[in-house]
Amino acid sequence: MNKNEFLTLLNTQLSQLPPEEKLELLEDYEAHFAFGKQNGKTEEEIVHELGDPHELAKEALGERFTSREPVYWYHDPSRRPEASAPPAPARRRRGATAQTFVIIGMFFINLVLAPLMLAFWTFAAAITIGAVACIASPVLLTMDMLYNEVSTAKWFASVFMVGIGILLALASKGLFRAVLISTQKYFSWNHQTAKGDA
Repeated sequence: MNKNEFLTLLNTQLSQLPPEEKLELLEDYEAHFAFGKQNGKTEEEIVHELGDPHELAKEALGERFTSREPVYWYHDPSRRPEASAPPAPARRRRGATAQTFVIIGMFFINLVLAPLMLAFWTFAAAITIGAVACIASPVLLTMDMLYNEVSTAKWFASVFMVGIGILLALASKGLFRAVLISTQKYFSWNHQTAKGDA
């Protein structure tokens, strides 16, 4: 079996995976072939080392493995759901007493969590403001030259601060993303808990 046959068979076996996950796995196996060829191995030797595509797919799918039939990931609007599918079980709603206790409990939890979320946002904002101040230090030093004598050491310190500011700016980007995701999850949790979905 050569590389193309191996990857085609593996592609078919992995059809139960979402397309992005399947593509990532196939790219990993292509990298195995590229690495093996760099080390002087033939495609057949690499296939022998990797093993049976069916077993590899079964291992990758884990509990999702159901059959060898391919699954096609597209939406067909003309196809209606099968009538034999069992209806989804009805979700029980909370009683008024339970809902009242949940709301009271959430109030006390949010007394702690809301200030914590605010502190995260304040920390992210402080890092960003610090980054801007560090990056702007040469401009501030130039303005200081208008009124005072500026030494060489101040210029070196200013260049150093620009470097620190760039690092802080890079850190603040990831920090803001993390805080934003945490905030969205926090509000989503509050909404779902209040509705009774969680």
